[in-house]
Amino acid sequence: MEGKTQEPMTMSGPQTPTASSYITKSNQKTPRYAWVIWIVTYLVSFAAPLGQFKLVSIPTYFIATPVSPADSFMMTGAGFGMLMTCVSLIGIVLAFPAAFICRKIGLKWTVFLATLGVIIGGIIPLAAGTNVTALYVGRFIEGLGIGLTGVAAPTIITLWFPEKTRGVMLGLWATWVPLSITLDSIICPGIAAAGGWQGVFLFVVIFAAVALALFMLLCKMPDTREADYGVEGGFAECMALLKNKNIWLLAVVFLIFIIGQTGIVNTYLPNFLQTSPDATPPGFGWDEQSAGLGLALVTSLGLVFNPLGGHLCAVLPHHLKRIVPMLAAVLFLVCFYCMFQTESVPLCWIGIVLMGICGGIGGGGLRPLAPSIMHQSAMAATMGMAVLQFAQCIGNCFSPIYGGLIDSGMTYWNACLVTIIPLSVIMLICGFLIRPGKNSEYQKLRETK
Repeated sequence: MEGKTQEPMTMSGPQTPTASSYITKSNQKTPRYAWVIWIVTYLVSFAAPLGQFKLVSIPTYFIATPVSPADSFMMTGAGFGMLMTCVSLIGIVLAFPAAFICRKIGLKWTVFLATLGVIIGGIIPLAAGTNVTALYVGRFIEGLGIGLTGVAAPTIITLWFPEKTRGVMLGLWATWVPLSITLDSIICPGIAAAGGWQGVFLFVVIFAAVALALFMLLCKMPDTREADYGVEGGFAECMALLKNKNIWLLAVVFLIFIIGQTGIVNTYLPNFLQTSPDATPPGFGWDEQSAGLGLALVTSLGLVFNPLGGHLCAVLPHHLKRIVPMLAAVLFLVCFYCMFQTESVPLCWIGIVLMGICGGIGGGGLRPLAPSIMHQSAMAATMGMAVLQFAQCIGNCFSPIYGGLIDSGMTYWNACLVTIIPLSVIMLICGFLIRPGKNSEYQKLRETK
């Protein structure tokens, strides 16, 4: 391995701290076949979050409500939250070792294992019917998709695209999660109306299987003998890179951001919008399609504002980059009340729009902050990303806590008032305390080259 020639640098840190190949090292033009690689890698990546979030667009099949269909699971809100948490548990385990798994079995087979988990995880509930235990087991296995794809897929893209086009293509790849949630929100209610929850699960299984077949058939590495996966030393050596308080302050910020976006909004917003105004707790009583469009607007705006968040983080000088997490925290303090109050539909839509903007700024602006903090080397930046992946998986586990508050009869806003609102104050304080510091000598050296 050639750990000292891994990654081009920018003023905000490594562009992609994961891998290099003869294509990136020679700075040649983008190979024609790279576009094929991007397409099949994006499709197979898309399958993982498509499976993870397929439940939130059809919540009445899982949460017991007066309008739940006969063939449903009739779970509590906390139980539904645990279904989302199950996917994240394996991600917690894999957050730090994922880069080493890629090196051990190869990037292509890592993606194969991840997508196979999505397929098997969907087939198990289909075969078991409304067996809650089987549903939990399937969701846990699906976690392989998110846990491994998020590391392996961008590394494959990094190997194929030189610096001139790599940033754009990785930015487009980064739409895999919000776009999949948008698609789930738009099409899954219609599929469920025709084929129940089984139709939705079958759709995801077929999509993942087709995407995996195309990926295995068409994906190849540019030169596996020269490919450098950004793993410079042993696991213990890499863990020693994490003695940096700023990366852990950022981890707290990102953890709270994920608690708000995924643990609360992406999981419970459609159910809140569909809940009758006369229910306990009350909602707005929208139909499935309208509720799905509400969440789709959140994620669609995230697609637009994600690159803007990344650009904001890139152009701010080092000592002002903390503006990004502080801005996300301030938006959190406003948008949750607007979304989850039940007096005004227009105010709810304002909250949905603000949440979409915040989701884009946080999702696109917080991740680039990790390599700005951990810029001593390519592997240091990779470990910084692993910290955020770990925080993301922990944040995803918050769903059952919020669901338990809803089960107790607390309104959606009051549940926010005792959870995400005080957490957002902590997020604001931690964001203010982040000090990325000056550019390192390593960074300056890479820029001169």
